[in-house]
Amino acid sequence: MNKIIKYTFLLLVVFITSCNSFLEPKSQSEFVPQLIQSLDELLLGEAYMGPGLNDGRFFSVLGVFDDDVSIRPNWKAESSEEGKVKQIRLAYSWSKDMKDQFSNYNTYAEVYKKILGCNSVLDYMDDVQGSEQAKNKVMAQALALRGYFYLHLVNLYGKPYSADKNALGVPLKLTSEMGTSGMPRNTVKEVYEQIIKDLLEAESLFKSLPASEQNLRNNRINLPCTQLLLSRPYLYMEEWEKSVTYAEEVINQYDYDILDLNTIAEPNPYNSPAYMNYYTWSNPEVIFLFGNQADVCELPLTRITCVEESKPGQINYKSYVPVIASESLINTFDKNDLRKTHYLIWEEIDYNGTPVYRQPTSKYDVQRRYKIEYRYERGVWGTAFKVTEAYLNAAEAAAMLYKENNQSEYRTKAQTLIDALRIKRFSQTTYKPTTISEGEQLVSFIRDERRRELCFENHRWFDLRRYGMEEIKHTWYDTSGEPIEYILEKNDPGFTLQLPNEAFEHNSSLVQNEPRK
Repeated sequence: MNKIIKYTFLLLVVFITSCNSFLEPKSQSEFVPQLIQSLDELLLGEAYMGPGLNDGRFFSVLGVFDDDVSIRPNWKAESSEEGKVKQIRLAYSWSKDMKDQFSNYNTYAEVYKKILGCNSVLDYMDDVQGSEQAKNKVMAQALALRGYFYLHLVNLYGKPYSADKNALGVPLKLTSEMGTSGMPRNTVKEVYEQIIKDLLEAESLFKSLPASEQNLRNNRINLPCTQLLLSRPYLYMEEWEKSVTYAEEVINQYDYDILDLNTIAEPNPYNSPAYMNYYTWSNPEVIFLFGNQADVCELPLTRITCVEESKPGQINYKSYVPVIASESLINTFDKNDLRKTHYLIWEEIDYNGTPVYRQPTSKYDVQRRYKIEYRYERGVWGTAFKVTEAYLNAAEAAAMLYKENNQSEYRTKAQTLIDALRIKRFSQTTYKPTTISEGEQLVSFIRDERRRELCFENHRWFDLRRYGMEEIKHTWYDTSGEPIEYILEKNDPGFTLQLPNEAFEHNSSLVQNEPRK
């Protein structure tokens, strides 16, 4: 039976790509796709993000939540910049007022637009012309992306699975049909079950394709990325065996490799570019690229015009990024760890060439600007799915199995996996294999490795949630230099974002999360 997308709904779904390029008009209010190529174009325009596509608001809200960031103490914002300062402060303090006053807060709507694009493609699949192989290829992408989008949503707006899987998650909207009544929130468990279902079906469809079509590096999600994504929710759900299985599929079945930092030239902040870009298809670690650097970096790299009094009566204006990499993060790196030089980007240096502050981003192609000022680039990939995450997922899950079962094969597996990464992160003269044998210590060590390796890649906040939502402290400095401490207490409601106000405008069945006190 033909499915019809009403024009009013289509305006919500077709957010960027003009509908006239791929949908044949039946009347002024109805459009019907004819070919599988039409759905492929719809998917590209509505579900993918990247250079030249919609910036979105997927990641910027995450940039100042965790313990990898802090605030520089030596800045005084110029009065005209107070609006920018307020946005940073709201997120940095996990304020209960974020949903009312933070302009980049509504990730909820942006992600659901992408989900609606996936749903539209899936709903039309039986009604378009095309080979089974072509349909399976498009369906696999739509399902894999929908699974990823729901994983992102439920980890922002629902409690961690390990804390309360029966808590409210987000509504599961699985069709493009316009409903006449509101949709209540599904539980975290129900959302995760749908995520796994979508990803498993996507994996099966990818495997039905010829081998040459399963692992394309063509800006489209593929089979190994789908398997990497499966290892992630299984890790969050503490289904350790399954997480190991899927992560090792990615490691063992494909030709991805860990980039040896010994082969990369030392960054030079006085050159342009000063730091290399790791988010390119030439990086042997990269499985799939997604998103836009502007979205990831917009909030943490917000630049503020500040007032400085160089001497009595003489006022100067200087541009600062108030958010910096935290000492907590910097101090986790061993002095011989090459990542400390390659991943932690200098924001400011002293006269001896020693870093004073490091910027709260990593692994991007940093162009030198006036003095040592760096700015994010539009039209550049912002998020990478890499084989390094597979090693970390599998190592942590194996360490947890060892901790719980005390079986030596899991300890050996965890050590082997983490050492395969670490040997590429230290010089051959300083590298030492992992010898930790106590379960809790091994888990802690691997999680610290995860923090170092994936710094500023939008993993840390979700990891802190699943580790047990331990207390986080952020220190803010006002314009007089006085410190103000903000504390996110253990199991604080602030670990779960409140739904944005806009979500309630068209869905009367929603219930709000518990607010912070």
